[in-house]
Amino acid sequence: MKRLFALFVIFPLLFAAAGCTSGEKESTETKTEETGLTDEEKSKFYNSVRVAELKVNEVFHKEVAADEKTPVINASFSDEESAVSFLSKYYSPDLAKDIYTHYATENNTEDGQMIVNEEPYFSPSVLDTEKEDAEIEGDKNKASVKTENITYQLELQESRYMVTSIEK
Repeated sequence: MKRLFALFVIFPLLFAAAGCTSGEKESTETKTEETGLTDEEKSKFYNSVRVAELKVNEVFHKEVAADEKTPVINASFSDEESAVSFLSKYYSPDLAKDIYTHYATENNTEDGQMIVNEEPYFSPSVLDTEKEDAEIEGDKNKASVKTENITYQLELQESRYMVTSIEK
């Protein structure tokens, strides 16, 4: 008799607990739909912008000429095709070309290395910001990341977030 009574008490409690858990999931999903992006998704977009800028620095701000002052293009990306191809992993092809065009000059060092424009393409740099400083809006496939003076548009392409446009 005690076992039967215990079953009658336990079953309603289990169903009530299951109902509460289900309700919590629904309210979380509703909040995500209302805001568009979860904190994890916002972090992915923000970090994608940071990584993309680091890749530009890898190509154009990493090496200097023998005089240790003159900025030159990274020897691994010494021609336009290789530099744009590398940047196209993080930026749309048109944007990668635009970034290359910003930095490329017709001047070379005595060793034949291309001297690059010292003026940074990104000013101010997203690397000088925190995620909390950025406004990130959109959905999990397409979003914008707005920092102090620059807005980056990103899209999910081939399982990675690609910067498709930059508005200064």
